Amino acid sequence: MKSLRYLMLSIGLLLFFIQVKAQNRLFKGHIYDSQTRQPLAGVIIVNSDGQTIAKSDVKGYFELGTSSAEGQVKASLRGYKFQLIKLRADESELNVQMEADAVSLNEVRVESYNGNKTNKETAGGIALITARDINRGNAVSFQSALNGIPGVRMDQSTLSEARISIRGNGVRASYGIRNVKIYLNEIPVTEADGTTRIEALDVNSIGRAEVIKGPASSIYGAGTAGVINFQLQRSPYQEQSLEASGLIGANGLHRLATTYRSGGDKVNSYVSYGWQEYNGYREHSTDMRRFLTGNFQLFPSDKRIITLLINRTTQHSQIPGSLTLDQVNTNPLQANATNLDKAAGRYQNWTRIGLGQQYRFNDQFSNTTSVFTYFYDLNHPLPYAYIRNYYQSYGGRTRFSYDPEFKTLPTRFTIGAEFNEGLTKGTQYVNNHGTEGAVNSNVDYQNTQYSLFYQSETALGPKTTLTLGLSYNSLRYDVKDYLKQNQSGLKKFDPQASPRIALSHNFSDALSLHASVSSGFSPPSSSEIKNVDGSINPTLQAEKALNYELNAKGNLLKSRLEYDLALFKMDMKGELIGQSVQQGITIYNNAGKTSHNGAELSLSYQLLKAEDQQQILSLRPFVAVTYSDFKFKDYKILNAQNQVTATYDGHQLTGIAPWVFNAGLDLETRSGVYFYGSYFYSDALPLNDANSAFNPSYQVLNAKIGYKKMLLKCLEANVYGGLDNILNKSYSSIVSLNAVGYGGAQPAYFNPSPKRNGYAGLNLKYIF
Repeated sequence: MKSLRYLMLSIGLLLFFIQVKAQNRLFKGHIYDSQTRQPLAGVIIVNSDGQTIAKSDVKGYFELGTSSAEGQVKASLRGYKFQLIKLRADESELNVQMEADAVSLNEVRVESYNGNKTNKETAGGIALITARDINRGNAVSFQSALNGIPGVRMDQSTLSEARISIRGNGVRASYGIRNVKIYLNEIPVTEADGTTRIEALDVNSIGRAEVIKGPASSIYGAGTAGVINFQLQRSPYQEQSLEASGLIGANGLHRLATTYRSGGDKVNSYVSYGWQEYNGYREHSTDMRRFLTGNFQLFPSDKRIITLLINRTTQHSQIPGSLTLDQVNTNPLQANATNLDKAAGRYQNWTRIGLGQQYRFNDQFSNTTSVFTYFYDLNHPLPYAYIRNYYQSYGGRTRFSYDPEFKTLPTRFTIGAEFNEGLTKGTQYVNNHGTEGAVNSNVDYQNTQYSLFYQSETALGPKTTLTLGLSYNSLRYDVKDYLKQNQSGLKKFDPQASPRIALSHNFSDALSLHASVSSGFSPPSSSEIKNVDGSINPTLQAEKALNYELNAKGNLLKSRLEYDLALFKMDMKGELIGQSVQQGITIYNNAGKTSHNGAELSLSYQLLKAEDQQQILSLRPFVAVTYSDFKFKDYKILNAQNQVTATYDGHQLTGIAPWVFNAGLDLETRSGVYFYGSYFYSDALPLNDANSAFNPSYQVLNAKIGYKKMLLKCLEANVYGGLDNILNKSYSSIVSLNAVGYGGAQPAYFNPSPKRNGYAGLNLKYIF
C-alpha cells in the first residue's frame, strides 16, 4: 500500500510539472506592418476563448504564454485586417506581419516623415494606396488608383507614355515624370537628374504606395511636387503559395503571370514573372512588357531585418504621337504621320538591384540603410532623331533615429543622407525612317545628386506634436560633348537648404488639425539645361517653392465616415516653362512667379460592415474632390534680344483643370462576389500659356465585378471582368502642352484615349 501511495504521488507530481511546463510555454516576437516593416504598437492578441493574452509595446514587441504548444491566436489592431497566428512547437520566435485594411486608411500607420504614426496623426497631405486600390481596375496601369487621390493626376492614353503631377507640379514635363520623387522600397526610381519613368514597375507586384503632396524636404530632400514611395508586395504571414494569373482584354491586351509567395518567421519571399502584350487602341501603339520581380525579407534576429530587391523589366513600345483637332475629328485611331514614318518607339531594358538593412541597436537607437545599382539600355527612335542611351547609376540612403526618452518635451531625432550618381552615355543619330543615319551628337552626362536631412518630433503635450526639419541638397551635371568640345562643361546648382515646420494637435477621434510650412526646389533635368545650339544655358535656375498648408483629418459617425481636408497655398519662383523653337527642339526658361492655391477633400463612408448584415462584408462609397486656382503671376516671353514679346500674367496655369472629381463604390460579400465602380470627371484645361486653346472637360465611368472563393482547402480562385469608359466618351487624357503648328498647320495637342473597352481575368492560387 505504501509503495502504491508513493507511485500515485510520483504520477501526480509528474502530471503537475507537465502541466506547469505546458502553461509556461512562452512565445515572443515582433509585429510589423507587412509593407513598410514598421513596428506596430497596441496590437491586441486574444486566444480561442476571446481572452486578451498579450499586447504589443511601442517597439511592436510582445510575449504570450499558452498552455498548448500548438494552436492559433488572433491579433487585431484598428486600421489593419486581423491576423490569425499559428503556434508551432518548433517556432517560439514570431515575426508577425499585418496587412492594412483598405476601408480604414486614416488608422493605418504611414512611413511618411519617419513618424510611424497613423495617417490621421501625421501632418501634411498624405495619401495611401493599397493593393485593392490598384486592382480596382485591370491592373495594367496606376492611373485609376492615383487619380483617386485629390491633388494627384496621372495622364496616360497609351501604355508607352505616362505623366504624373502633384498639385500641378510635373504636368509640363515633355516626357517622363518630373518634380515627383519616386521610390521603390525606399530605393530611388527617380534618376540623378530628377527624371523618372515608371514603366519599369510591374503594377501587379506593388502592394502599397504612400503619396506625400507638396515639398517633403525634411526627409526626402529636394522636390516641389512631392514623393511617391511604392512598396513591393510581401507574402501574407505564414502562407506558402503558388499563383497563376491570366488577363485578356480589348485591343489585343493579354497578360500571363506566375507568383510564388512564402511568408515565414525567418524569411519572407515574393517572386513574380509577368508577360504582357497590347496591340494598342491607335495605329502604331503596340506595347510589350516582361517583368521579373524578387522581394526578399530576412529576420536573422529580433534586432535586424534584411531586404533584397531584384527587378528586371523589358519594354518594347511604339509611340503614335499627338494629333491635331481636325485629325482627331477625322480619325482618332490614326498615328501622327511623322511618328509613323520615323517608326517612333521606345525599346528599353531596366535592371534594379537593392540591398537594405533595418537594425535596432537598442530601444532608443535604430538605423535603416539601403544601397542600390540601377542601369538600362535605351533604343529610342523619335520623329526628329534616333537616340541610343546607356545609363548606369549607384547610390544609397541611410537614416538614423534616436529617442533619448526625455521626461520633459519628449523628442525623437532623425538624421540621414541620400546619394545618387548616374552616368548616361548618349548618342544621337539622324532618323532615316526608323534606322540610324549619320551621328549628330555624342554626349556623356555624369549627374551627381546628394541630400542631407534632419528632423525632430517633439511632444509639446499628450496630443500636440511639433515637427522641425531641414534638408541640404546639391546637384551637378558634368557634360562631355565629344563632337563639339566647346559645348562640354559643368552645370552646378548652388546647394539649397530647405526647411519644414509642422504643428499637429489631436482634439479627438473626430478631429486632428495640422499646420505646416515647407520649402523645396527642383533643378531642371539634364535634357532641359541646353540652349538651341546645344550649349549649356548658364542662366537657367532651379524652381523654388514655399508651401503653406492646413489639414483636418478625422473619423465621424462611429468611425464609419473618414475625411481628409487640405487647404494649401504654394508660391513658386522660376517655374520651368518650355518653348518650342524648332521642330523637335524645345528650350526652357524660368517664369518669374506662379501661384498654386487649392483645396482637396476625400471622403469615405463605410455604409455596411460585416457585423451589420450577414451577407455583406463591406459597402463603401468614396469621393475625392480637387479645386485648383493656379495662375501665372509674373511671366513674360523674351526673344533672343531679351525683348518682351508676350505677357501672361494672370493667365490660368497650363495643363491644370480647375475642378477634378472622382467617386466610387466598393462592395464585397461573404459569398465571394465583389464589385468596384468609379467615376472620374476632369474640367476643361488650357493647352497653352496664352489660354487660347483648351482640352474639353470629360468624364469616364468604369466598373469591375468578380468572384473570389476557396474551391478546396488549398485552392483559391478569383475570376473577374470589367468595362472601362462605359459611357463611350471621346477624350484625351494626356495632351501635348504648348504644341506649335509649323507651316500653317494646327498644333498637335491631342492623344486620344481608348473608347469603351472590356477585359476579363482568372487567378488560381495553390496554397501549400
